[in-house]
Amino acid sequence: MSKILVTGGNGFVAAQVLISALTRGHQVVATVRNTEKGEQTKQALSSRVGDKISNLSFAIVPSIEAEHAFDEVIKNNSFHAVVHTATPFYLNAKDPKEIVTPAVDSTKYILKSVQDHGPTVKRVVITSSFASIVDPTTGYRPGYVYTEKDWNPISWEATNAGDPIDAYYGAKTWAERAAWDFMKENSPQFDLVVLCPPMIYGDVAQYTPSISSLNTSSASLYAVLSGQDKEISQQHVMIFCNVADIGRAHVLAVEEQDAGNQRFIITAGTFTHKAISDAFIKHFPSFAPNIPTKLPEGADENGYPIGGNYTADNSLSKRVLGMQYQNFEDTMVQFANSVAGLQSS
Repeated sequence: MSKILVTGGNGFVAAQVLISALTRGHQVVATVRNTEKGEQTKQALSSRVGDKISNLSFAIVPSIEAEHAFDEVIKNNSFHAVVHTATPFYLNAKDPKEIVTPAVDSTKYILKSVQDHGPTVKRVVITSSFASIVDPTTGYRPGYVYTEKDWNPISWEATNAGDPIDAYYGAKTWAERAAWDFMKENSPQFDLVVLCPPMIYGDVAQYTPSISSLNTSSASLYAVLSGQDKEISQQHVMIFCNVADIGRAHVLAVEEQDAGNQRFIITAGTFTHKAISDAFIKHFPSFAPNIPTKLPEGADENGYPIGGNYTADNSLSKRVLGMQYQNFEDTMVQFANSVAGLQSS
Protein backbone atom coordinates (compact mmCIF):
# COMPACT_ATOMS: atom_id res chain seq x y z
CA MET A 1 0.00 0.00 0.00
CA SER A 2 1.50 3.32 -1.06
CA LYS A 3 0.75 6.74 0.37
CA ILE A 4 -0.64 9.37 -2.00
CA LEU A 5 -1.31 13.08 -1.59
CA VAL A 6 -4.40 14.32 -3.48
CA THR A 7 -4.93 18.07 -3.68
CA GLY A 8 -8.36 19.66 -3.93
CA GLY A 9 -9.88 16.64 -2.21
CA ASN A 10 -13.46 17.89 -2.12
CA GLY A 11 -13.75 18.41 -5.88
CA PHE A 12 -15.80 16.59 -8.54
CA VAL A 13 -12.81 14.79 -10.07
CA ALA A 14 -10.88 14.43 -6.81
CA ALA A 15 -13.77 12.55 -5.18
CA GLN A 16 -13.44 9.86 -7.84
CA VAL A 17 -9.65 9.84 -7.46
CA LEU A 18 -10.14 9.21 -3.75
CA ILE A 19 -12.69 6.43 -4.38
CA SER A 20 -10.39 4.71 -6.87
CA ALA A 21 -7.25 5.10 -4.76
CA LEU A 22 -8.90 3.83 -1.59
CA THR A 23 -10.61 0.96 -3.38
CA ARG A 24 -7.29 -0.08 -4.90
CA GLY A 25 -5.66 -0.19 -1.46
CA HIS A 26 -3.77 3.08 -1.22
CA GLN A 27 -3.46 5.31 1.82
CA VAL A 28 -4.52 8.84 0.94
CA VAL A 29 -4.06 12.30 2.40
CA ALA A 30 -6.34 14.83 0.73
CA THR A 31 -5.95 18.58 0.98
CA VAL A 32 -9.02 20.74 1.62
CA ARG A 33 -9.42 24.42 2.45
CA ASN A 34 -10.86 23.86 5.93
CA THR A 35 -11.78 21.14 8.44
CA GLU A 36 -15.48 21.27 7.55
CA LYS A 37 -14.79 20.36 3.91
CA GLY A 38 -12.77 17.38 5.05
CA GLU A 39 -15.57 16.15 7.29
CA GLN A 40 -18.10 16.63 4.50
CA THR A 41 -15.93 14.74 2.02
CA LYS A 42 -15.48 11.81 4.41
CA GLN A 43 -19.24 11.74 4.98
CA ALA A 44 -19.95 11.73 1.24
CA LEU A 45 -17.48 8.96 0.41
CA SER A 46 -17.94 6.61 3.38
CA SER A 47 -20.79 4.62 1.84
CA ARG A 48 -18.81 4.18 -1.39
CA VAL A 49 -15.56 2.77 0.00
CA GLY A 50 -16.71 1.01 3.20
CA ASP A 51 -14.10 0.41 5.87
CA LYS A 52 -11.34 1.65 3.55
CA ILE A 53 -12.43 5.16 4.51
CA SER A 54 -10.07 4.67 7.48
CA ASN A 55 -7.18 5.05 5.01
CA LEU A 56 -8.27 8.60 4.17
CA SER A 57 -7.10 11.63 6.15
CA PHE A 58 -7.04 15.35 5.45
CA ALA A 59 -4.61 18.25 5.52
CA ILE A 60 -5.74 21.86 5.57
CA VAL A 61 -4.41 24.07 2.76
CA PRO A 62 -6.41 27.33 2.89
CA SER A 63 -5.00 28.80 -0.34
CA ILE A 64 -3.58 26.61 -3.10
CA GLU A 65 -1.90 29.58 -4.80
CA ALA A 66 0.22 30.49 -1.76
CA GLU A 67 3.90 29.86 -2.49
CA HIS A 68 4.51 27.46 0.40
CA ALA A 69 0.94 26.13 0.60
CA PHE A 70 1.91 22.46 0.39
CA ASP A 71 5.23 22.52 2.27
CA GLU A 72 3.94 21.31 5.63
CA VAL A 73 1.83 18.40 4.42
CA ILE A 74 4.68 17.17 2.22
CA LYS A 75 7.26 17.60 5.02
CA ASN A 76 5.10 15.71 7.50
CA ASN A 77 4.45 12.64 5.34
CA SER A 78 6.41 10.14 3.28
CA PHE A 79 4.42 10.15 0.06
CA HIS A 80 5.05 7.83 -2.87
CA ALA A 81 3.11 10.08 -5.25
CA VAL A 82 1.32 13.42 -5.45
CA VAL A 83 -1.88 13.91 -7.47
CA HIS A 84 -2.59 17.58 -8.10
CA THR A 85 -6.25 18.11 -9.05
CA ALA A 86 -6.80 21.44 -7.31
CA THR A 87 -7.55 24.16 -9.86
CA PRO A 88 -10.56 26.41 -10.49
CA PHE A 89 -13.10 25.70 -13.25
CA TYR A 90 -15.04 28.92 -13.75
CA LEU A 91 -16.02 29.94 -17.27
CA ASN A 92 -17.56 33.23 -16.09
CA ALA A 93 -14.64 34.82 -14.25
CA LYS A 94 -14.83 38.62 -14.13
CA ASP A 95 -11.04 38.85 -14.04
CA PRO A 96 -8.70 36.35 -15.79
CA LYS A 97 -6.49 36.41 -12.70
CA GLU A 98 -9.26 34.50 -10.85
CA ILE A 99 -8.39 31.50 -13.01
CA VAL A 100 -4.92 32.03 -14.42
CA THR A 101 -3.03 32.91 -11.24
CA PRO A 102 -4.22 29.95 -9.11
CA ALA A 103 -3.78 27.47 -11.96
CA VAL A 104 -0.25 28.49 -12.91
CA ASP A 105 1.09 29.38 -9.48
CA SER A 106 -0.28 26.35 -7.63
CA THR A 107 1.26 24.07 -10.26
CA LYS A 108 4.71 25.63 -9.93
CA TYR A 109 4.54 25.81 -6.15
CA ILE A 110 3.51 22.21 -5.55
CA LEU A 111 6.30 20.94 -7.80
CA LYS A 112 8.79 23.09 -5.88
CA SER A 113 7.42 21.83 -2.57
CA VAL A 114 7.80 18.23 -3.68
CA GLN A 115 11.34 18.88 -4.90
CA ASP A 116 12.37 20.59 -1.67
CA HIS A 117 10.46 18.57 0.93
CA GLY A 118 9.38 15.25 -0.63
CA PRO A 119 12.44 13.04 -1.11
CA THR A 120 10.29 9.88 -1.15
CA VAL A 121 7.98 11.10 -3.94
CA LYS A 122 8.56 9.20 -7.17
CA ARG A 123 5.80 10.67 -9.31
CA VAL A 124 3.57 13.73 -9.61
CA VAL A 125 0.31 13.42 -11.56
CA ILE A 126 -1.34 16.66 -12.66
CA THR A 127 -4.90 17.15 -13.87
CA SER A 128 -4.61 19.32 -16.95
CA SER A 129 -7.31 19.48 -19.63
CA PHE A 130 -8.11 18.94 -23.28
CA ALA A 131 -8.17 22.75 -23.20
CA SER A 132 -4.36 22.61 -23.30
CA ILE A 133 -4.48 20.45 -26.45
CA VAL A 134 -7.35 21.77 -28.59
CA ASP A 135 -6.98 24.82 -30.85
CA PRO A 136 -10.32 26.62 -30.41
CA THR A 137 -9.55 29.03 -33.25
CA THR A 138 -9.99 26.16 -35.74
CA GLY A 139 -13.57 25.45 -34.63
CA TYR A 140 -14.95 21.97 -35.24
CA ARG A 141 -11.96 21.13 -37.47
CA PRO A 142 -13.69 18.33 -39.45
CA GLY A 143 -11.65 15.16 -39.76
CA TYR A 144 -8.81 16.27 -37.50
CA VAL A 145 -7.65 13.80 -34.85
CA TYR A 146 -6.09 15.42 -31.79
CA THR A 147 -3.23 13.59 -30.07
CA GLU A 148 -0.95 14.24 -27.11
CA LYS A 149 1.46 15.99 -29.47
CA ASP A 150 -0.99 18.87 -29.98
CA TRP A 151 -0.88 22.07 -27.95
CA ASN A 152 -3.35 24.92 -27.71
CA PRO A 153 -1.45 27.83 -29.33
CA ILE A 154 -3.10 30.52 -27.16
CA SER A 155 -0.75 33.36 -26.21
CA TRP A 156 -0.22 34.77 -22.74
CA GLU A 157 -1.65 38.06 -23.99
CA ALA A 158 -4.85 36.42 -25.24
CA THR A 159 -5.16 34.47 -21.99
CA ASN A 160 -5.22 37.72 -20.01
CA ALA A 161 -7.14 39.92 -22.46
CA GLY A 162 -10.40 39.68 -20.53
CA ASP A 163 -12.42 36.92 -22.22
CA PRO A 164 -13.36 34.32 -19.56
CA ILE A 165 -13.28 31.39 -22.00
CA ASP A 166 -9.81 32.37 -23.20
CA ALA A 167 -8.77 32.76 -19.57
CA TYR A 168 -9.84 29.20 -18.76
CA TYR A 169 -8.26 27.65 -21.86
CA GLY A 170 -5.12 29.71 -21.37
CA ALA A 171 -4.86 28.92 -17.67
CA LYS A 172 -4.91 25.19 -18.36
CA THR A 173 -2.39 25.55 -21.18
CA TRP A 174 0.07 27.76 -19.30
CA ALA A 175 -0.21 25.74 -16.09
CA GLU A 176 0.71 22.57 -17.96
CA ARG A 177 3.53 24.31 -19.81
CA ALA A 178 4.82 25.56 -16.45
CA ALA A 179 4.90 21.98 -15.16
CA TRP A 180 6.90 20.65 -18.12
CA ASP A 181 9.22 23.68 -17.96
CA PHE A 182 9.84 22.97 -14.27
CA MET A 183 10.81 19.39 -15.07
CA LYS A 184 13.26 20.48 -17.79
CA GLU A 185 14.84 23.22 -15.70
CA ASN A 186 15.14 21.33 -12.40
CA SER A 187 15.46 17.59 -13.19
CA PRO A 188 13.82 16.66 -9.86
CA GLN A 189 13.87 13.25 -8.17
CA PHE A 190 10.34 12.49 -9.40
CA ASP A 191 8.79 12.13 -12.83
CA LEU A 192 5.62 13.75 -14.16
CA VAL A 193 2.38 12.47 -15.68
CA VAL A 194 -0.23 14.87 -17.06
CA LEU A 195 -3.84 13.90 -17.81
CA CYS A 196 -5.88 15.92 -20.30
CA PRO A 197 -9.61 15.16 -20.02
CA PRO A 198 -12.28 17.08 -22.02
CA MET A 199 -15.87 17.55 -20.79
CA ILE A 200 -16.24 15.46 -17.63
CA TYR A 201 -19.67 14.12 -16.70
CA GLY A 202 -21.18 11.42 -14.53
CA ASP A 203 -21.68 10.37 -10.93
CA VAL A 204 -21.64 13.30 -8.50
CA ALA A 205 -19.77 11.74 -5.58
CA GLN A 206 -18.41 14.85 -3.85
CA TYR A 207 -20.33 16.45 -0.98
CA THR A 208 -23.18 18.31 -2.67
CA PRO A 209 -25.87 19.57 -0.30
CA SER A 210 -28.09 21.13 -2.98
CA ILE A 211 -28.52 21.69 -6.70
CA SER A 212 -26.98 25.15 -6.37
CA SER A 213 -23.71 23.61 -5.18
CA LEU A 214 -23.23 21.33 -8.19
CA ASN A 215 -19.94 21.64 -10.05
CA THR A 216 -20.05 23.47 -13.38
CA SER A 217 -20.38 20.54 -15.80
CA SER A 218 -22.95 18.78 -13.61
CA ALA A 219 -24.99 21.97 -13.29
CA SER A 220 -25.16 22.16 -17.10
CA LEU A 221 -26.61 18.64 -17.21
CA TYR A 222 -29.13 19.43 -14.50
CA ALA A 223 -30.31 22.42 -16.52
CA VAL A 224 -31.25 19.97 -19.29
CA LEU A 225 -32.79 17.32 -17.02
CA SER A 226 -34.89 19.85 -15.11
CA GLY A 227 -36.09 21.74 -18.18
CA GLN A 228 -34.33 24.97 -17.30
CA ASP A 229 -32.81 24.83 -20.78
CA LYS A 230 -35.55 25.33 -23.35
CA GLU A 231 -33.42 24.41 -26.36
CA ILE A 232 -30.43 22.16 -26.89
CA SER A 233 -27.42 24.41 -26.41
CA GLN A 234 -24.70 25.14 -28.93
CA GLN A 235 -21.80 22.73 -28.52
CA HIS A 236 -18.11 23.61 -28.56
CA VAL A 237 -16.26 20.67 -26.98
CA MET A 238 -16.96 17.47 -28.93
CA ILE A 239 -15.43 14.79 -26.68
CA PHE A 240 -16.16 13.63 -23.13
CA CYS A 241 -14.99 11.44 -20.27
CA ASN A 242 -16.88 9.73 -17.47
CA VAL A 243 -15.73 11.21 -14.14
CA ALA A 244 -15.17 7.77 -12.62
CA ASP A 245 -12.89 6.94 -15.56
CA ILE A 246 -10.77 10.07 -15.09
CA GLY A 247 -10.63 9.30 -11.37
CA ARG A 248 -9.31 5.82 -12.11
CA ALA A 249 -6.90 7.23 -14.71
CA HIS A 250 -5.18 9.29 -12.02
CA VAL A 251 -4.55 6.21 -9.89
CA LEU A 252 -3.39 4.14 -12.86
CA ALA A 253 -1.03 7.01 -13.69
CA VAL A 254 0.47 6.59 -10.21
CA GLU A 255 0.73 2.82 -10.51
CA GLU A 256 1.93 2.28 -14.09
CA GLN A 257 5.70 2.70 -14.28
CA ASP A 258 5.73 3.30 -18.04
CA ALA A 259 3.45 6.34 -17.72
CA GLY A 260 6.28 8.54 -16.47
CA ASN A 261 7.00 11.81 -18.28
CA GLN A 262 4.01 11.50 -20.61
CA ARG A 263 0.73 13.35 -21.15
CA PHE A 264 -2.48 11.48 -21.90
CA ILE A 265 -5.77 12.43 -23.51
CA ILE A 266 -8.41 10.80 -21.32
CA THR A 267 -11.59 10.46 -23.36
CA ALA A 268 -14.21 7.89 -24.31
CA GLY A 269 -14.88 9.66 -27.61
CA THR A 270 -17.35 12.07 -29.15
CA PHE A 271 -20.79 13.05 -27.87
CA THR A 272 -23.49 15.60 -28.64
CA HIS A 273 -25.71 17.79 -26.53
CA LYS A 274 -28.64 16.08 -28.28
CA ALA A 275 -27.43 12.79 -26.78
CA ILE A 276 -27.84 14.34 -23.32
CA SER A 277 -31.52 15.01 -23.99
CA ASP A 278 -31.98 11.62 -25.66
CA ALA A 279 -30.53 9.74 -22.66
CA PHE A 280 -32.64 11.62 -20.13
CA ILE A 281 -35.85 11.18 -22.16
CA LYS A 282 -35.19 7.44 -22.56
CA HIS A 283 -34.28 6.65 -18.97
CA PHE A 284 -36.26 9.27 -17.04
CA PRO A 285 -39.56 9.57 -18.93
CA SER A 286 -41.25 11.54 -16.15
CA PHE A 287 -38.91 14.42 -17.00
CA ALA A 288 -39.36 14.03 -20.76
CA PRO A 289 -42.03 16.72 -21.34
CA ASN A 290 -39.66 19.46 -20.17
CA ILE A 291 -36.39 18.21 -21.65
CA PRO A 292 -35.27 20.31 -24.65
CA THR A 293 -35.29 18.73 -28.10
CA LYS A 294 -34.92 21.70 -30.44
CA LEU A 295 -31.53 21.46 -32.13
CA PRO A 296 -29.18 24.43 -32.29
CA GLU A 297 -28.42 26.10 -35.59
CA GLY A 298 -25.74 24.26 -37.56
CA ALA A 299 -26.41 20.81 -36.09
CA ASP A 300 -27.48 17.74 -38.08
CA GLU A 301 -30.28 15.40 -37.00
CA ASN A 302 -27.92 13.60 -34.60
CA GLY A 303 -26.69 16.82 -33.03
CA TYR A 304 -23.25 16.84 -34.66
CA PRO A 305 -22.00 19.90 -36.54
CA ILE A 306 -23.04 19.89 -40.18
CA GLY A 307 -19.84 19.26 -42.09
CA GLY A 308 -18.15 17.20 -39.40
CA ASN A 309 -15.99 17.67 -36.33
CA TYR A 310 -12.68 16.73 -34.75
CA THR A 311 -12.04 13.59 -32.75
CA ALA A 312 -9.23 12.57 -30.40
CA ASP A 313 -6.95 9.54 -30.19
CA ASN A 314 -7.18 7.78 -26.81
CA SER A 315 -4.99 4.83 -27.78
CA LEU A 316 -2.03 5.91 -25.63
CA SER A 317 -4.17 5.87 -22.48
CA LYS A 318 -5.44 2.40 -23.36
CA ARG A 319 -2.01 1.03 -24.14
CA VAL A 320 0.00 2.50 -21.27
CA LEU A 321 -2.56 3.02 -18.52
CA GLY A 322 -4.86 0.15 -19.45
CA MET A 323 -7.84 2.48 -19.63
CA GLN A 324 -11.30 1.21 -20.53
CA TYR A 325 -14.04 3.76 -21.03
CA GLN A 326 -17.72 3.91 -20.14
CA ASN A 327 -20.19 5.02 -22.79
CA PHE A 328 -22.08 8.28 -22.88
CA GLU A 329 -25.58 6.95 -22.21
CA ASP A 330 -24.47 5.15 -19.04
CA THR A 331 -22.62 8.30 -17.98
CA MET A 332 -25.83 10.34 -18.22
CA VAL A 333 -27.78 7.75 -16.23
CA GLN A 334 -25.11 7.75 -13.51
CA PHE A 335 -25.31 11.53 -13.28
CA ALA A 336 -29.09 11.66 -13.04
CA ASN A 337 -29.26 8.90 -10.41
CA SER A 338 -26.62 10.65 -8.31
CA VAL A 339 -28.57 13.94 -8.13
CA ALA A 340 -32.05 12.44 -7.75
CA GLY A 341 -32.26 13.25 -4.06
CA LEU A 342 -30.86 16.79 -4.17
CA GLN A 343 -32.99 19.76 -3.18
CA SER A 344 -33.08 22.99 -5.18
CA SER A 345 -31.53 25.09 -2.43
